[in-house]
Amino acid sequence: MQSVITKPLRNRLLAALSGSDAALLTPHLVLVDLEKHQILIEPGEEMQFCWFIEAGIASIVAGTLRGDQTEVGLVGCDGMVDVAVLHTLNHSSLRVFVQAAGQAYRIQIAAIQGALQRSETLRSELLRYSHALLVQVSSTTLANASCTLEERLARWLLMYHDRSDGDDLFMTHEILSLMLNVRRAGVSLTLKSLQTRSILSSRRGVIAITDRLALEKIAGDGYGVAEKLSASSA
Repeated sequence: MQSVITKPLRNRLLAALSGSDAALLTPHLVLVDLEKHQILIEPGEEMQFCWFIEAGIASIVAGTLRGDQTEVGLVGCDGMVDVAVLHTLNHSSLRVFVQAAGQAYRIQIAAIQGALQRSETLRSELLRYSHALLVQVSSTTLANASCTLEERLARWLLMYHDRSDGDDLFMTHEILSLMLNVRRAGVSLTLKSLQTRSILSSRRGVIAITDRLALEKIAGDGYGVAEKLSASSA
């Protein structure tokens, strides 16, 4: 753990801040390691920290009281969790856990809320990201309701790829089935079909994208809108 900023910043939100806005956050940022499956935020519990992801991927999951759950959002070095703090809330109704290990700059809730009160430009920049994340969640909802499993899987792999350091995506069929809230057998059959068409390759615990353009074509307009907004907010 260290309490100084390393250069260059990979988190696009932090990297895009003006000098004056960055100065409000920098003294309070602590670089920490993120371990796979680590819980960052539990629904209903008071939040202690916000997390600006430097490397790795955080998964935002919605769940029911009976235990059903589905992923509604992915956050990497493009963003932060939880955006509820930007709306003066100290609790979230969603669970956030680490999907892929990495690092993040952690900041106490009181510190970031104090900075937001002092700077309208900081608040505006982070709210733009919050809107991009809302569009991503909305796109996921639409995809779950109207897209085929192949289209949904292609979209999810593209989103994961966007936040990864290479073409090898470290995940299992079981994780994919949980994130998409579908049967594992369906995921396995769909991946096999994509592999047969040389769009990706698969080995135990690893999926490698070999033809991203083909994957984007399959995902269709379910992918891209939120990504453009996220890029423009950084």
